[in-house]
Amino acid sequence: MTDAPAPPGPPFALEPESAPTAQTGDSGPDLSVLVVAYNSARLIEACIASVAPACTRQSFEILLIDNGDGSTEALVQERFPEVRIIPSRGNIGFAAGNNALASHARGRYLLLLNPDMKLFPRAIDALFEGVAAYPGASAWGGVTVDAQGCPDTGNAIPMPSLGAFAQAALGRYAEARLPAERLEQDSEAELLMGGFVMFTRSAWEAAKGLDDRYFLYCEEVDLFHRLTRMGHRFWRIAAARGYHAAGHGDGSSPMRMLYHAAGTTEFMRVHWSPLAAELGKALFWIAALERYLAGRLLGRRIPKLQSREKAYHFTARRPGLWWHGYDKERGLLAQLEQRGGVPL
Repeated sequence: MTDAPAPPGPPFALEPESAPTAQTGDSGPDLSVLVVAYNSARLIEACIASVAPACTRQSFEILLIDNGDGSTEALVQERFPEVRIIPSRGNIGFAAGNNALASHARGRYLLLLNPDMKLFPRAIDALFEGVAAYPGASAWGGVTVDAQGCPDTGNAIPMPSLGAFAQAALGRYAEARLPAERLEQDSEAELLMGGFVMFTRSAWEAAKGLDDRYFLYCEEVDLFHRLTRMGHRFWRIAAARGYHAAGHGDGSSPMRMLYHAAGTTEFMRVHWSPLAAELGKALFWIAALERYLAGRLLGRRIPKLQSREKAYHFTARRPGLWWHGYDKERGLLAQLEQRGGVPL
């Protein structure tokens, strides 16, 4: 994999260019990098080690919270003593984890960074170039690539809509990728991938951060939706690139898809009318059922369908698990707790 190209335009002039450093003065650093880990020991070293080469012009700090078994925290304490460890509160989810980190952060900007991200050199510098080029924005995100260096599907997270769900229910699935040419130049975006995105502190505080009710998936969709309604704007910066290992298990895991369904449902519960939410959930379920049946009936003859039966097993066959989103009494987490963590 080659380094990301240097961003075009004049150099960012927040501070004189200097060697990367995590040291800060009394006024606090320019940037706080927030990392929520969950059993990420295999990936965390590459992630944290990539921050300094990516941020050569601004002072920064790195904060980490371990939502997992404690192994990631122990490794980071040993290998990266400069990282500020925020005490774990158990597996509280991505949203609550980032909110906990942000409450301790001292930076003027907040960068959410997934532990399975490895930033290209000067990637964060490029985000700050975006600050200078698009000062009216409140968030700037990068472009994530896969092991082959190709932009991955994380660059095209859709905003939930009845129209999109209806198309999916009719079997018309839009490919979750943006055209390559759109990722080769800066562009204004409706929302940005939550694993590599920088916010102004003022925007973060105006929105009161991520909504803790989301345990996993759709947290950033909710945040960008709320910020948009407040009049904020966002830009994707082409030169800010990072390798996304997607290292937390199989992307087609039935449990992963179940959490995605619950997160999407929570968004509908929070932001849509009751009637629209019920219709949206029905369309979402029909689309999941169609994918499950296609995998079950045709997977042996059509290779690209083989993983669908597994991926949509719970989402299609047990819609009651996710139908109420993350509702404390009837939602997914409550049901999993009642069943010992494993759907029956």
